Amino acid sequence: MSKELWYAIFSFIIAFVSFLILIPFLRKDRITQNIREDGPKSHLKKIGTPTGGGIVFLLVPLIFIPFLHDRRFLFLYFALLLNGLIGFADDFISIKKRESLGLSAREKLILQFLAAVILYLIGKPFITNNIIINNFVIDVGAIGYFLLFLFIMVGSANAFNLTDGIDGLSTVVSLPIFLSFAIIGSVLIKDVSLIMFGALLAYLWFNSPKASIFMGDTGSLAIGGLVGAISVLGKFELLLVFFAFVPIVETISVMLQVSYFKITHGKRIFKMAPIHHHFELSGWSETKIDFRFFIITVVSCIIGLIILGGR
Repeated sequence: MSKELWYAIFSFIIAFVSFLILIPFLRKDRITQNIREDGPKSHLKKIGTPTGGGIVFLLVPLIFIPFLHDRRFLFLYFALLLNGLIGFADDFISIKKRESLGLSAREKLILQFLAAVILYLIGKPFITNNIIINNFVIDVGAIGYFLLFLFIMVGSANAFNLTDGIDGLSTVVSLPIFLSFAIIGSVLIKDVSLIMFGALLAYLWFNSPKASIFMGDTGSLAIGGLVGAISVLGKFELLLVFFAFVPIVETISVMLQVSYFKITHGKRIFKMAPIHHHFELSGWSETKIDFRFFIITVVSCIIGLIILGGR
């Protein structure tokens, strides 16, 4: 068995045991989820569910540092860590205030842009100023790529954050993405992707409907940050359109909803955004949404792999 598969197995075991220990601790200390008042009424039953499980995603990769002899690991790990810490601050404030909102949208964006700038400086020795389209390499210049980098990092983190709205969804969407990265990436990307794959698989055991724990913004922002960083390091930035298709659609649905609401002074395109809530309010169960969004992600990842294979 290859070492990468062992990484996934050990990551699963470590994360699984961590969640077994963490869930009773969070429940005892009342570190639990607060539900949006304007959200689906069916979510009210989730009040009191432990949250903040994403902290496990920040800790598990550290165990593998002695085996990952590559300086680029710091770039990937800090993408995970910095975004995870922003999410942790958001979760902490939300729990302390006993409200569903922690940091304001403006505060969160400022911190995300700051984190992206720090990551750019950390990754500068490994980052090239070109993008690859099929067999064409286009140099967009230092400024052009810096702006693209900011867009990818902030956009990816927020997209995965928006996807984390119902039990299991962010995980079943993330698993095919990290598996795809493991297939196409370098040795380091393969290692990190399978470590995250194992940790997410363990989390899904406890987060599948009805969830015993939520990852919180700590987890969703961290995952999105890592996905963005891997795409930059692997030079398949533009293929995020396929690999992260569902999170991108979730983001677009929110943008359309907010814009249309303002333009029409109160009318809506969807029953609720992000779009998974629209389907939820249309009568789809959380399990049905999970399965169908998972299938969409698998298909879109396959398309991305086919395109990358011909590059």
